[in-house]
Amino acid sequence: MSDTKYTAPHMLLHWAVAVLVGVQIIFADAMGAAFDSKIENVEIGIGWTTGAIFHAILGITIGLLMVWRLGLRLTTDIPPPPQETSGLIQAVSRATHWLFYAVLIGMPIAGALAWFIPSETMAELHDITGKVLLALIAFHIAGALYHHFIAGDKAVLRRMLPR
Repeated sequence: MSDTKYTAPHMLLHWAVAVLVGVQIIFADAMGAAFDSKIENVEIGIGWTTGAIFHAILGITIGLLMVWRLGLRLTTDIPPPPQETSGLIQAVSRATHWLFYAVLIGMPIAGALAWFIPSETMAELHDITGKVLLALIAFHIAGALYHHFIAGDKAVLRRMLPR
């Protein structure tokens, strides 16, 4: 592997999860409405709408892709941070990435527990992690843009892009 590029599987999983999360955000309201319907009726099968099914399938897919990505991350090398990057920025970057793993693996679990138990507490946890995820996404994008345009570390952004 190149010192400056992620492997093709790393890139594929990164962008697949990014796209699926974007789609998931669009359809989150459909699942919320379905969950409310299920809680009000508390009958098996109540609440399963097309939007809810789509949201559940995407959530499971994202969770599984993130478990795969975590396994890949733990068993393969990744490019090191630029040498001129401060220790504080490196620590924040590492923490942000590990939080992504925790949220994107934990969130589908909380969502499934909320649905199948059913549990308003798990639904609330799922909702809170959704807000944390949006903040992480904004922070991640801001960090990539910071490296590219302000710090001049153009390789940081490019290492997750093919070619």
